[in-house]
Amino acid sequence: MSRLLTHRLATAVSHLLNPAMVALGVFLGLGWFRGGAWEPATVGVLFYSIIPGIVLLGLRHIGFIAQLYPEDRSQRSPLLLLGASCYLLGILVLGLFGAPGIMLGAGAVFCGNALLVWRINQRWKISIHAVGVSAGIAILMSAGGVGLWPLVLFLPLVGWSRLALRSHSLGQVTSGAAVGGASTHLGLALMRTLRS
Repeated sequence: MSRLLTHRLATAVSHLLNPAMVALGVFLGLGWFRGGAWEPATVGVLFYSIIPGIVLLGLRHIGFIAQLYPEDRSQRSPLLLLGASCYLLGILVLGLFGAPGIMLGAGAVFCGNALLVWRINQRWKISIHAVGVSAGIAILMSAGGVGLWPLVLFLPLVGWSRLALRSHSLGQVTSGAAVGGASTHLGLALMRTLRS
């Protein structure tokens, strides 16, 4: 495979598996798993996918960030805080729409993960893509069961894309996958405990 083709494929995978696209898939999946809870699912898509995506594109357009996925940790920090703020607002609106517990849990996990990655980013560049994909898989498997295990195949795919683009090291990608999965399982377990 030529270097140009590899770069194009890796870029496409990075776009398809970015956190906003993962959130889109998660909330649509949760709407389906919860018997057509489409109103709160739409709220989730709006606050966790569409608004963050528009903000990211807007910030790139005005030159605040040089790339859609900045490699400079100092540019990543404000984006993570903006994302967490949008996610927090999303949790409140999900509650107003009577979202099922798993959707509220997903919103809380996305918010918590954004803050956790922001904190890690102060000292080290972890893969946001890997955190997001790992979290999305954990949420969907929590809602839909272990029969969704093929989703795990997205982890090496997103890892390959970030490595092929030389955006991350192997350690940053694997750490992102581990942190995303672990924090999501813990967050969802905590939410279940609080509701019981």
